[in-house]
Amino acid sequence: MTIKQVLDYVDEIKPNAFSNATKTLWLNEVEGLVQTEIFLWNDSECFQYNYAYSGSASVYFPDEHTIAFTDTSLLKNFRPGGKITNFAPSSPYAGNSFSSRVIQEITDTGLVFEESFGTTGETPTTTTVKYSGEDVELLVKYPHDKIYGAYLIAKVDFANGEYDKYANTMTMFNAFWGEFSRWFARVYCPAGRRR
Repeated sequence: MTIKQVLDYVDEIKPNAFSNATKTLWLNEVEGLVQTEIFLWNDSECFQYNYAYSGSASVYFPDEHTIAFTDTSLLKNFRPGGKITNFAPSSPYAGNSFSSRVIQEITDTGLVFEESFGTTGETPTTTTVKYSGEDVELLVKYPHDKIYGAYLIAKVDFANGEYDKYANTMTMFNAFWGEFSRWFARVYCPAGRRR
């Protein structure tokens, strides 16, 4: 399930006025629980999603498939499966412009794409980087991906001051969460314990 699929589902089931950015922040809350409580990842392994990002960056093209960033801290804004859109670097890389490309991989220095770039080099140029994370796949797969919708609906209820509805939807989320965590522990034994 992608971020967009979860948000579209929530908007259909529980129409609301909250932005996709706000709902993605809420989605990060439950995804953080998955990463730390279920997968038992440490802090350095955990990540967050952005629904969208736009910012200025100094980039270069070390090989024909990679956009590298001089400020690698910006890489936290992107996830594999997300898209870089309307990318138009200046000279000497003007020929590397494109309307949309899917990120295949994130390295220590940049973003890797399946399609190739015509001009490579180590000379940085400053450009605007626009990112869409709506097509990024979430960690929990079917049939347990229902935790996402339940959690977001509960957050909408709470933010709207509908506390009785919030209590009901959190009960539903907690039931789904328990089902998922028991299944994951039984199948994957994340703490290294075997029966």
